[in-house]
Amino acid sequence: MSAYPTPAVLRAAPGAPSLAKITAIFRRGSIASVINAIWVPVCSAMLIVLVGAIGMWMQQPWLFAALAPTALMVAANSGHETTNFRAIVVGHLAAIACAYVALLMFNATPAETMLATRVVPFPRIWASAAALAMLAIVMPQLRAYHPPAAATALLVSLGAYRMTGKTPLALMGGVVVMGLAAEALVRFRRRRGR
Repeated sequence: MSAYPTPAVLRAAPGAPSLAKITAIFRRGSIASVINAIWVPVCSAMLIVLVGAIGMWMQQPWLFAALAPTALMVAANSGHETTNFRAIVVGHLAAIACAYVALLMFNATPAETMLATRVVPFPRIWASAAALAMLAIVMPQLRAYHPPAAATALLVSLGAYRMTGKTPLALMGGVVVMGLAAEALVRFRRRRGR
């Protein structure tokens, strides 16, 4: 059975610098250091703009809340096993499938959504818990560990997105664009010698 990456492994991966490091970078005045300091925030924002613009052009909900942590992880740790194309796409797809199955298991689809009542009814609470548990089992088996996909499972099981019509395809469209952008960032950073 595949194992989840440990927190120590994730901490060892290059990521966003701390506030103290950013301040020290600006004091030194190196252009390369300044670019590295603003890379994660600018790259994260641009990924969101890219997916949002395509979704607006397509008149579909391509941009959804679970893509924000995906964008941040891609910008901070491009090239990591949790941010490659396969992990992103398969992770979010598995999350949608697990949430859908959980909704069916607990007959929670007809229950009111959190957005309508501002209170989560028990069938959706149980479906959310089951979806997350199933996702925790499925992701390592698929070798597609991508933690932000858990937010996708929660959004679907809470009823923020109904799995009818073109909605699942639209959500996956945003995920695929994010995965392609992640691969492009890896190639770009390799060419820059990072």
